[in-house]
Amino acid sequence: MQQASLIDRCKVNTNWDEDIFVGLKCDGDDISIHFPLGFDISHDEKELRSDILLLLDTIRSTTSRKESEYVQGIKSYEQVSFPVQAYLEVIFDFYKRGYYKEIEVLYNVAKRGKINWNRTIKTQKAYIQDGNAYYLDFVTKNNSLQNDQMITLIHEYCVYESFDKIGWLFTNSMPQKPRIKFNYKMFKGILMDKIAATFNDNNKMLFRNLLAIIDYTGAGFSTRKFQYGTYRFEYVWESLVDKVYGISGKEEFFPKTYWNIDKNVVPNACLEPDTIMLCNNDVYVLDAKYYKYGATKRAVDLPESTSINKQITYGEYIDEQKSFRQKYGDNMKVYNAFLMPFNSQSDKWMTEDKVIRIGQAYGDWKTNLKSYEKVQGIVVDIKYLMKLSTRQNEEEIRVLADKISKYVNEEV
Repeated sequence: MQQASLIDRCKVNTNWDEDIFVGLKCDGDDISIHFPLGFDISHDEKELRSDILLLLDTIRSTTSRKESEYVQGIKSYEQVSFPVQAYLEVIFDFYKRGYYKEIEVLYNVAKRGKINWNRTIKTQKAYIQDGNAYYLDFVTKNNSLQNDQMITLIHEYCVYESFDKIGWLFTNSMPQKPRIKFNYKMFKGILMDKIAATFNDNNKMLFRNLLAIIDYTGAGFSTRKFQYGTYRFEYVWESLVDKVYGISGKEEFFPKTYWNIDKNVVPNACLEPDTIMLCNNDVYVLDAKYYKYGATKRAVDLPESTSINKQITYGEYIDEQKSFRQKYGDNMKVYNAFLMPFNSQSDKWMTEDKVIRIGQAYGDWKTNLKSYEKVQGIVVDIKYLMKLSTRQNEEEIRVLADKISKYVNEEV
């Protein structure tokens, strides 16, 4: 696979009209990588490969698709069976766990080692002295990694295929060449047996992805035309914000409404804020907005009245519930914020700050004396957030909390 001009294959979408796809597109050897709005693409090739890996891992970890599916929204692209997600999953699993190897339990007669008393008593001669049984030899147990079992060899084959088809995008290195030639019927039979026999979820997922690769290779497809990614990156942005800053089990913060029809109470669907963040017993209601303001700095690209009023409603609901004050204390404050992506290294910003407060929104139907009535506008460097999304970070929560709470006393 030709690796030249990798930077020429990469672009950042504008989020205008049809330019909204984020991910990987392939039509034969014509491969293009589409980054989300606000992403700072590296021009160093090694860093660029890391950017591509970060992009694909973000899509992979924030979508609900499992096993060997790839994201739809095909438009002009065909729904072919090229198992791009299977290749990616095999690569990521290889980075994490290495080659799959099964453990064989070996028993030996020895003077020392981990003794298996049940086998020792059954097979070894006991010497009786003073009414006690003594053994001069023991059956010992050893665990031996099996490097040459067929499932390991099949894994080696699929890892190499995965790096050859997709892995060249984000690494120059290649794994060892497979020690076995492709045999579709044998490979498939072994994998089907393994899938049926294993109860380990990670191993079962691995075997299914290996099977997808084997099926594709065995079918003899000669063309590759696929896309792996999403036309709705706003959902990925919401997931990133929630993963880094949010709590789980946020249902108690959802405002609820009801209809009373002839004394029959009918509940409506709840309003659901994107993310609830807690810091120092204060509640922060965060709305992730994949809007263009970070790229344009135009007010028309900021959240509109509907979103602003909805945030105020969330804040008012939480502020007025006695249960929350009992839980977080009488001094609990409720804050509101919109989180939008930006590129801190772009010409419009050129800053080392990765989280910036840009202003606040409010309504003329409120006194604006309550902290939640002023909705803070925050931009977060999208590449920075993608790197953080592997875990929730207490320090980042504190930084964001400070950015939001600092300006609530500012006059409107």
